[in-house]
Amino acid sequence: MTITYARESDLSPEDYIAVLGATDLGDRRPLANRDRIAEMLAGANFVVVARDAAGQPVGLARCITDFAWVCYCAELAVSESHQGQGIGKRILDTCYDLLGPRIGLVLIGDPDAIPFYEHIGMARHAAFFHTRTDAE
Repeated sequence: MTITYARESDLSPEDYIAVLGATDLGDRRPLANRDRIAEMLAGANFVVVARDAAGQPVGLARCITDFAWVCYCAELAVSESHQGQGIGKRILDTCYDLLGPRIGLVLIGDPDAIPFYEHIGMARHAAFFHTRTDAE
């Protein structure tokens, strides 16, 4: 199966919803609110998408970066039908390649995904702070 990886500046809300809706992250994102998804995508200045041979999105990383020091990955998602094929790692590798060695990549991993992040060599840190966010 051929998968292409590229930075996209115009990922549609429908494509985002299709990928996240096919993962367990979908339950924790406002997928029924297309306008809010559009706002989330507009606020992300670094998005990498994995697409299959037909051009359908099968994975993505939605990120925010200053292009000088750090890139925060708000989501790394791969459709369940495509998990276990190295797509998530390749998405992150593409992020690293495009950002360059000066930029650190950080994310908050779902507890179920911690083994994946450790397996691909990401360092684990204990500090995380959160304020309440309305789901809608």
